[in-house]
Amino acid sequence: MTTLLRFFGLVPTEEERELLKHLRKKETSSMRVLGRGTLTMSAKEARSTKKSKEFIAKMDKLIG
Repeated sequence: MTTLLRFFGLVPTEEERELLKHLRKKETSSMRVLGRGTLTMSAKEARSTKKSKEFIAKMDKLIG
């Protein structure tokens, strides 16, 4: 049965499972699903995440 579901793409791949796991952590409370494949969140919260802060720090080093 699982093989049949996987054939039709109804079972998430390992990459999709990992992505879902990260999305379920819910680092941001303003994240919303608007439609098929559309996620939104506030810009303030997007800039305050750990990953974003690390990226901004890298850019500051590169730019000067």
